[in-house]
Parts: sequence; structure tokens; C-alpha cells
Amino acid sequence: MQPLDSKQTEALLAVLDSGSFELAATQLRLTPSAVSQRVKALEAGIGMPLVERTRPCRPTASGRMLLQYLRRRKLLEEEFAANFAHNEYFMHAPIATNHDSLETWLLPALAPVAIAENVLLQLSVDDQEFTHQKLLDGSVVAAISSKDTPIKGCAATPLGTVRYRLMANVAFQQRYFSQGLTHAALKAAPLVRYNHKDLLQHDFLHRFCHFNADACPQLMIPSTQAFYKAVELGLGYGMILDVQQQQLQGAVLDLMPGAFVDVPLYWHDWRLQSPKMQRLNQALIEHASAYLLPLSQ
Repeated sequence: MQPLDSKQTEALLAVLDSGSFELAATQLRLTPSAVSQRVKALEAGIGMPLVERTRPCRPTASGRMLLQYLRRRKLLEEEFAANFAHNEYFMHAPIATNHDSLETWLLPALAPVAIAENVLLQLSVDDQEFTHQKLLDGSVVAAISSKDTPIKGCAATPLGTVRYRLMANVAFQQRYFSQGLTHAALKAAPLVRYNHKDLLQHDFLHRFCHFNADACPQLMIPSTQAFYKAVELGLGYGMILDVQQQQLQGAVLDLMPGAFVDVPLYWHDWRLQSPKMQRLNQALIEHASAYLLPLSQ
């Protein structure tokens, strides 16, 4: 295989980051045809397709492998350049995180190092069951995930556990659950979910109530703070973090005291990292241990 051409790999990154050849062309100040030619030349040199020409464009299996390498190479190049620019050169750090970590402890963990090291955080948000996939497809260089098995070339470091309880406000509990979490009541009471990937409520109701949450009336609130506000206002009931429960201003209560769902979190990152990313990783791991419950608890 021929050495990788920097203009060709730059075009590939732009296409996969933006999702289209047209947007990549705007970003690179080229014509879409020129971007397409560079990507085709890269594919010809490697001898296999790298991009699925869909909407949006996606990497092929070979494209994902190359993307993983290009992400790490870009980090090292940016950090090397910063060493000769008196720390005025920024390094981009694409990281995948779950919603609740972003809303609570993640930014305080990363901010000191990101400011001191001139790191630009590029955060991608998804359910903790799916962030792992973003590392696999090469779109990020590190991820917070509930998966404990690392992909090849990566490490999975335990961060801790987040604990969720089933909560509702007092008026909602009196209206729907005055006789407890009966199957009849669960079928009538509106259940709050973050999105269709959010299965915490399903896990809780199946484990403790032997009930399928698909039978509940459901509302979708795709925002962590708005989710909590919906429960606080009595729009529905749902799973809320222990630490967030204390911050709710309204009268909310635990619908089943002593029952909870623990979600373990792991930090997935490449074993070979730049020094700046290593310091960022260490800061995150140390901060998480002070905020999260131990995995064994």
C-alpha cells in the first residue's frame, strides 16, 4: 500500500464528519467533485471502499479502521504543533458521553485540564449503551460507556456506578399509585422516557414489578433537565439519578423505596495516546471516583 496522502485523508475526514461530499467541499473550500476525486484516489490506493455513499455518508468496515487511525494521528499532530506555538495551538478531543454524565460531573472533571492544555472538547452524546459504538466506528477517540469490554487496541477503565430510582411528585403518586405500583395503575400512568433508546424504566419495571413498560402510556423528553422537570411537574413518572433528586425543587418521592437500578460506567480510550490526552484521561478518572458510587456498591 502506498503512503497515505494528507489531502486525501483530510477529504475523507471531512466527508465522514460532515456526512456529505457537498458539506465537506464547503469546509475544505473545494468543489464536491474535487473532494470526491480525493476520496476515490485514497480508496484506489488502499484497494477497498472507505465510504458508503448514503445520506449521511458512513464509513465502511475498512473506513472505520482507517478513521480510528486518522483520529489518533490528528491528535498527535495537533499536540506536536502546539509544542512549537507557545501553547497557542488547540488540540481537538472528540469524546462520546452519555447524557447524564454531561449534565452532571463530566465538564467539571475535564475543564481544568482542557483550559490549561488548550484542548477543544468535541462532545458527542448518546445513551451509555451506544457510546461504545462511536469509538468503534472511529468518530471519537474516547467514550464513557456502560460496556466493560474494550475493543481491540483500547482499554476500559472502571469509573463507578450511577444509581437511578423511580420517582414521581406527590400529586402524581396520589392520583395513580395510591394503592401501589399495581399492573392496572402502571397501565394508566404516563411514563417519562428520554428517547427510544432509554430502557432504564423498562429494566426497573421488569425487575421489580414484573411488568412490561411497553404497556404504559409514554412521553418522550430528550433533555436531562427537562426530563427531571417533567417528573417534578407531574407530567409523568420516571428514573432519576440520586444526585439529581436532591436538586429538584418540587415535592418528589421514591415510588419504591429500596429499589433502584445501578448503571456501571467505564472510560474507553486507545492505549496509545498523546500526553495531553493521557492527562485528560487521568483527570476524568480521578474526578469520576469522587462523584460516582464504587462499582461494587
